[in-house]
Amino acid sequence: MTTIRCQLVASETDCMHYTTYVFKCLESNIPFGHHYCMMTRPPNWDHRDINIGEIGYVTYMEVEAGKDTWYCRETNQQIPYNYTNIYFIKFVVEKVDSSKKDIIL
Repeated sequence: MTTIRCQLVASETDCMHYTTYVFKCLESNIPFGHHYCMMTRPPNWDHRDINIGEIGYVTYMEVEAGKDTWYCRETNQQIPYNYTNIYFIKFVVEKVDSSKKDIIL
C-alpha cells in the first residue's frame, strides 16, 4: 500500500456502485509517474463521500491480475484478482489552518 498527498479532481459512481476517483498528486516525488492517478472503490467499501477539491492523503493498493489475491469469506479462500487495477483504501482530509487564509472581497 502507498499513501500520497493529493487533491480529488473527479469522481464517478457506475450502475454497479463502483466509484472511480481521479486524484492529482501534490507531491514533488510522483510515485506512479503521472500527476494524476485513477483508482476504484468497490461497492462494499465503507468510506465517507469525498468532495471534489478536497486535499488530503489517499492510501491505495495496486493489484496485478492473476498474481495478487483477495480473501473470500464465503469460500474461505484466497481468490486471484481478475483485473489489474489500483484500489482505493482510505482518504484522510488535510486540516486547513484557518488563521493563514486570505479573505478576498
